[in-house]
Amino acid sequence: MTTMAATVAAGGTRTWAFPRRAEFIPETRHHVEALLRAWQRPAETVDAAMLLVTELVTNAVEHTDASDVICSVRLSAEVVTVSVTDTGTGSNTGGVPVPAQPDDLAESGRGLFLVAALATDWGTRVTAGSREVWASLAG
Repeated sequence: MTTMAATVAAGGTRTWAFPRRAEFIPETRHHVEALLRAWQRPAETVDAAMLLVTELVTNAVEHTDASDVICSVRLSAEVVTVSVTDTGTGSNTGGVPVPAQPDDLAESGRGLFLVAALATDWGTRVTAGSREVWASLAG
């Protein structure tokens, strides 16, 4: 059984690396929830962060060809930032995720709209060989 590898960096950052498989989405969500509760973040921040993690990790699992995914959570100056990094080429325009325009009956495709609605700020960083999608919350 493959497990997640966690690392802790100075300054309030925790990072988990795991294989790009859907079975790791709930485990990642659980780790992030436990961390934010340990950091004594408000319940509404924890709930919003859980949704952000679910959407960002799901996008990395479903829309990239990466072998691994990295999820990081950082707390600084009462701001929680969640980021998900993959090293795949992805399937989006230029490798940068963009909000889809699903029709009213579509069962998926609204994840980045949800991220934009929940986060105080969000964006993408693309480098040679990796893509990071991040979202910040007050809290």
